[in-house]
Amino acid sequence: MATPLLMPDQLTVDEQLLLDRLWMRLQQNRNAPASQGGLDVLQRYYDADRYMRSIGLNVPPGWEALTTVIAWPAQAVDTVEERLDVEGFRASTSDAPSDDLWDFWQANGLDEESQMGHLDALTLGRSYVVVGADAFGDPVITVEGPQWMIHERSPATRRVTAAARFVQDPRQVDRPEFQRFGQASAATLWPRPGLAIELVRMEDGGWTVVRRDYSDLPEIPVVPLINRPRTAYRAGRSEMLRVIPVADACCRALTNLQIATEFQAVPQRYVLGASAEDFQDESGNQVPAWESYLGKVWALANEQASAGQFTAAELRNFETAILTYGKLAASLQGVPLSYFAAGADNPTSADAIRAEEARLVKNCERRQRGFSGAWEQVMRLALWIATKGRMPSGLERLAVVWRDPSTPTMAAKADYVQKMVASRVFPPAYGPEALGLPVSEQERIAELWQETDPSARLADSLDRATRPPAAPEPGEVSVGGGG
Repeated sequence: MATPLLMPDQLTVDEQLLLDRLWMRLQQNRNAPASQGGLDVLQRYYDADRYMRSIGLNVPPGWEALTTVIAWPAQAVDTVEERLDVEGFRASTSDAPSDDLWDFWQANGLDEESQMGHLDALTLGRSYVVVGADAFGDPVITVEGPQWMIHERSPATRRVTAAARFVQDPRQVDRPEFQRFGQASAATLWPRPGLAIELVRMEDGGWTVVRRDYSDLPEIPVVPLINRPRTAYRAGRSEMLRVIPVADACCRALTNLQIATEFQAVPQRYVLGASAEDFQDESGNQVPAWESYLGKVWALANEQASAGQFTAAELRNFETAILTYGKLAASLQGVPLSYFAAGADNPTSADAIRAEEARLVKNCERRQRGFSGAWEQVMRLALWIATKGRMPSGLERLAVVWRDPSTPTMAAKADYVQKMVASRVFPPAYGPEALGLPVSEQERIAELWQETDPSARLADSLDRATRPPAAPEPGEVSVGGGG
């Protein structure tokens, strides 16, 4: 029995099942609780979007506007992301950063896009980098968030075996009311290496194939940026999870402080032995309660009545509780106390500052190592596309050059590099890179040294002097030659 041919605008049964499965998994990821990596609730925590888990006993009805949210989860992410800056690539331990790879990086605006990818990975557990080709065959690299993209991987090889990217309805893009929810109007499905299917959603909810792109790529060009993967759970974990419970507790303390402050703004007063007639003005009109409360009635004609005032509540216990929560958050995240507690004691010296930041620096170095493999894979895919599969040698030792996350002063770095060059541990040419200068500045410094080096100028002069004269063009008369 012959297999019927499929129309060009139809998905195969397996492709349709894969697309439905990925879409269902994406919806589950978005709606899950924070402890299970729920994307929507984690995004709300990062945005400090008035989300707080509370049992509702201490906030009276109508006082919900006093609910206070503290942005400690975002602080836990930003303190790491601010120190993750890619400065270049090198193809081996001895080569300078690769110009071609850095050109790919700059041409695709990855200075800015990589920051968003790192931020999403730290906040939501993962983000994605997609590698493709434009109409001229040049590599195109885009960074995608996990809210609209999903992948499957092989448990044996750890490689991505399928992926899908869904596109939000253009009428909903960048509108606050559709920030976390919306309808997908288009999609790209990668069911296997070498095939990308572009789809459009129809009015009935079905999908129509717009185009099938075939290539000779050896793998699916979707690279996940995973934060804190585990052997049993490689989908990634948010950097905020350890701080969220402490932030919730601090939010409740701050909300209670707000309510206590509101109630104690004016000292509580009481009147004993008075009747309603005692709170009337000269015309017999009832004095408003707020006027009586604020002191409009200072004397009562009723001799049996007495007035008094309660002692104001002490609110310093809230300050102590909030500082305690700040210490807990700082210790859990491994950062200086000043990052989470306002008014904390200042370090006594520069050495004390470096000692306090030791865990933070090591955490940033771990994140750099974890993200390096993904960016190296992205650059290999980009080279594959640019060279049409004719990959240069040495890419197995490709490495990402990161900025030093310890942020030492330039004077300290210069002193360190000078000593290492003087002791012949570093060659002089490695100095600009060891200082952490951008790749463009390193290249410019190398050019200036080349121009000012006497031996280089002499070699260039000898090369021009010994170079044979160019043969004259047909019909051209040579100057100084014979007749």
